[in-house]
Amino acid sequence: MNIEIQQKDEHTSWEELVNLFKESFQERLDQGLNFICSFYTPEELERRSANKIVLVATDKDNGNLVGTATISIIRKPNKTWAYHSNLAVKPEYKRYGVGTKLMSEWMRIAESQGCEYIKSDTAELAASSVSWHKKNGFYPVSLHTYWNANYYSIIFRKQLKHHWFWSNPGWCAVRYSIVSTIYKSYRKSDNSLTTLGKLIFFFKNKR
Repeated sequence: MNIEIQQKDEHTSWEELVNLFKESFQERLDQGLNFICSFYTPEELERRSANKIVLVATDKDNGNLVGTATISIIRKPNKTWAYHSNLAVKPEYKRYGVGTKLMSEWMRIAESQGCEYIKSDTAELAASSVSWHKKNGFYPVSLHTYWNANYYSIIFRKQLKHHWFWSNPGWCAVRYSIVSTIYKSYRKSDNSLTTLGKLIFFFKNKR
C-alpha cells in the first residue's frame, strides 16, 4: 500500500470528498450519531473549506482517494493555533495508518506556521475516534454541542509547545471532568437547553 498525502487540487473534486465522508461515517450513522459532515453537499463543503488547508490521501497503487482531513490556522494577537477537522478514511483503509499519516502532515503544517497547539473534536460516543485521539497525544479538555447534531462532542487539545498546564494530562483530566459536568447540567446533547440552562439564560437576559 503506497499512500501519498498532499493538499487538495483540481484533480480531487468536492463531490468525491463528500462521497468519502458518507462512506467513512456510515458506521457513526449506524450508531445513531448524526455526524454533520455526513450530510454536506459539495457546494457546502467547498464553502466551509474556504481559507482552510484540505489534505487528501491517495493510494498511488490504484489512484483512489482514501482519506482526507482539514486544518485551519487561527491567528490571534497573542497566539497562533490550529483546528483539525473532517478526518475521514475509506472504510477498507482504516487501521492501516492513513489517519496517522494525515495527522503527521497537519502537524508539520501547524508547526511550520508557528502554532502553539492543535484542537480537534469528535463525538463522545465514537469510542474508536476518542481512543485514536488519546493514543496520539490529544487530551480531552472541554465539551461542546453543535446545531443539527445529536451528540456531545469532546474538544481535544494537543500541545506543540510546552505549557505548564496544557501539557499536563492530569490537569487536563481534572479540567475536562469539571467542565463537562457543568456543560451537561445546562445543555443537552442535541444542543437544546436543560431546565437549569433555560433558567440561567432567562436571568442572564433579564440583566
